[in-house]
Amino acid sequence: MIDIKILLPVIAVVLGGIFALLAESFLSRDGKHNLPWINIFFLAIATCFVKVISGNFSDPWHLFLMDGVKEVFLYAVILCTAIGTAALQNTLKSKNTECGEAYSLLMFSAAGIMLMVLSADFMPLFLGMELASFPIYVLVAMNRRSRESNEAAFKYFISGAVMSAVFLYGMAMFYGATGSTLISGDVLKGRETIYQVAIFMLSLGLLFKVGAFPLHFWVADAYTGALAAVTGYMAAVVKIGAFLAFGALWLSLFNSSAPLVIAREAILFLCLGVASIAVGALTGLSQISAKRILAFSAVANAGFILLGFCYPYFANLQEMDLSSAYYFLLTYAIGSIGALAGISAFMNGESDNLDDLRAAARNKPFLGCCVSVCLGSLAGLPIAAGFLAKFRIFASLISASFETRAVFGITVAAFVLAIISAAYYIRIIYFLWSYSGNVPVQKNNKVSSLLSATIGVAAISLIVLAVWIPFA
Repeated sequence: MIDIKILLPVIAVVLGGIFALLAESFLSRDGKHNLPWINIFFLAIATCFVKVISGNFSDPWHLFLMDGVKEVFLYAVILCTAIGTAALQNTLKSKNTECGEAYSLLMFSAAGIMLMVLSADFMPLFLGMELASFPIYVLVAMNRRSRESNEAAFKYFISGAVMSAVFLYGMAMFYGATGSTLISGDVLKGRETIYQVAIFMLSLGLLFKVGAFPLHFWVADAYTGALAAVTGYMAAVVKIGAFLAFGALWLSLFNSSAPLVIAREAILFLCLGVASIAVGALTGLSQISAKRILAFSAVANAGFILLGFCYPYFANLQEMDLSSAYYFLLTYAIGSIGALAGISAFMNGESDNLDDLRAAARNKPFLGCCVSVCLGSLAGLPIAAGFLAKFRIFASLISASFETRAVFGITVAAFVLAIISAAYYIRIIYFLWSYSGNVPVQKNNKVSSLLSATIGVAAISLIVLAVWIPFA
C-alpha cells in the first residue's frame, strides 16, 4: 500500500481547486462570487490534515519531510491562501467581474507551494515550483483589459521560464555531482567543481523566486500589473515556498563535505542580502503607489532573510540555526498579505496611489486598524511581531560579528536601511488615516465579511507571534 499520508493537506487543497473549477461552470454570474466558500471549506480540511501529519517523519521514498518548521509554514500557507481568496472575492465582486476560475488557480498555486514546503527531493520541489508558478502567471494577467497587467504577465512568464530552466539545469548538475536528487545529497569525491556550479545555478533559480537583488527586476512590474489581491498572495506565499527550499538546500550544504562551496555561498548571501535591502529601502522611498512600495519592500525583506541565512556560518556554529530567518519570513508573509489585501479593499477603481487612499481607513476603522498592524509589523514597530523578527536578525548578526569582524559593518548598514525603509510603511499608514484638507474623502467600497475576518486573523496572528515564537 502506498503511504500518502504526508500529502493529505496538498490533496485537500487540490480537490478544493477542482471542485471550485467544476462549480464555476454551473453557477450564474452572481453565484460565482460564492466560490470562495468552497476554497475556505477545503482549506479548513487541509488545516485538520496538517494537524494529523504533525511530527517528524517522511514518506517511504524520502521525497517529502515533515517537521515542526514545515508544519508552521503549512498553516501559514493556508492562512495566506484564505486571505488571498477573500481579497479576490471582494475585488471581483466590487468590479462585478466573473473570473470564477481565479479561485481554482489560487488553490492550485497553494498546492504547489505546499509541495515545495514538504519536499526533501528536487523532483517534487521542481514540480511544486512549476505548479505554483503557472497559475500565478495567469492571475497576474487576469485584468485582461489592462495593458500594464498583460505586459507584467508576459515579462514575468518569460523571465520565470528562463530561471526555471536554469534551476532545472542546476538539478541535473547536482545529480551528476552527488548521484542523487535528494536535497540532502553530499558531493562525490572529485566532483566538487560540478557541485559548486550546481549550487550556484540552484541558488539563482531560488533568488529569482524570492525577488532578491540582482534578480528583482520582475518584482515591481509584476506586483503593479496584478490586482492588489494577487500581489499580496505573490508577496507572501511564493516567498514561503522559495525560502523553505532555500533553507533545505542551505542546510544540506552546511552539512556537506564542501567547505569552499559553503564559504562562497555564505559570502554571496551576505552581499546580496545587504544589496537587496539597499535597493528595496532606497527605491521604495520615491514611490507613490502602494503596490510599488510593497514590491520594493519585498526586495528589502528578502535581503533580511538572506542575512539570517548566512549568520550561522559567520558565527561559526556547529549546527545550522535558521530560526531567526524563518521567524522573519513568517511575520513578513502574514504582514504583507494582510496589508495588501486590506489596501485592495480601500482602492477605488484601479488606482492605488497614496492620495487616492487618503482617509480610507476612517470609513472602515476595523479594517484600517488591522492593515495598520500589518504595516506596523513590516516597519518593525513594537507590539507587532515584525519588531521582534528584525531584532532577532540583528541580534544574530551582532553575535556573528564577534567571530567575523566584517559582519559588523554589514549589520550597521542593514540597521540604517531598516530605519529608512520603515518610513514608507508609516507613510502609507499616515495616508490611510489622514484627511485631505478638512474634508474626508468618501469611499463607497463594500468590504466582505470574509475579508474582514481573515485580515483580522492576520492582525491578531502578528500580535500573538510577538509573544509566542514558534521557532525557539
